[in-house]
Amino acid sequence: MNTETSQAIRSVSVSVIIPAFNASATLSRAVDSVMLQHMTSIEIIIIDDGSADDTYAKILALASVNPTIVALRMDKNRGVSAARNTGIRAARGEFLAFLDADDIWLEGKLDKQLAAIKCDPAITLVSCNSVFVTEAGEILKEGHRNRPPVEGENAWKTLLVYNFLPTPTVLTYRALVLEIGGFDESLAVAEDLDLWIKLALRGKVRVLHEILIKYFDSNGSLMKRFLGQFPGIWLPLLEKHMQQQQDKLTPAEIRTIKGQQSFQTGCNLYFAGEYLNCIPVFVNAALRGMRPLKSISYIPRALLMSFFSIFRR
Repeated sequence: MNTETSQAIRSVSVSVIIPAFNASATLSRAVDSVMLQHMTSIEIIIIDDGSADDTYAKILALASVNPTIVALRMDKNRGVSAARNTGIRAARGEFLAFLDADDIWLEGKLDKQLAAIKCDPAITLVSCNSVFVTEAGEILKEGHRNRPPVEGENAWKTLLVYNFLPTPTVLTYRALVLEIGGFDESLAVAEDLDLWIKLALRGKVRVLHEILIKYFDSNGSLMKRFLGQFPGIWLPLLEKHMQQQQDKLTPAEIRTIKGQQSFQTGCNLYFAGEYLNCIPVFVNAALRGMRPLKSISYIPRALLMSFFSIFRR
């Protein structure tokens, strides 16, 4: 791994971690949104994760005119978790904030989150609302609409059902992330959810309801590329956390959580066009007693939509 930086030695409050893989086209947009925060005690750590395009050249060009940027380069493509962990280890700030190279923050995001996390020492993580948009800027949906957030010391229980913390919304303590071990590099997806659960178990989650993130719908996103495999990764991950915290969960809570997990996963797959993959998940939800009629009703619809999808080809 090669490292280059034009940053002078100075005090850093927030380290912004931006992994970048073949992100030359959107990287400047992301960095510009960080600079809208008008903070002086900030560093922007951009990690080129073995890109095949000119991403690293773009990072160096940005660093040459912006002393807050730290440029890191992976020797090969190792995935977003390894890239973020590399940035976290190099970070000097008390706090970490995460941004993907194709998303943007809105003005005031960091100031508002820093004020929130500093008001209560028990808070381990602060998030905010977001809006999901197309590359053309057309609004698709508000982040909290379908996944209502939960605050406080029991937020981890809701995270066992669904992730209401998109990565670019999170601000947390660097020392705590390092203590936990950072992102699990063995996970192809859901590595962020895994870390959020661990952080939520250490204290309170705080969520700002103001929209402070624009989250872009990208055809090449990790979620879309691994969507068919997602239940096989996500559900065992959550099962592991439930086993570790079983003394904090009642049998009724465990049954409800597992049923909700299956129903939520089925819906995610169905509305993403993964019609055949969603069927066994809805069956599992019905067998667990989670909205059984609703779960079963999706099965013929999924079969019909699958047929139409094949016919359109």
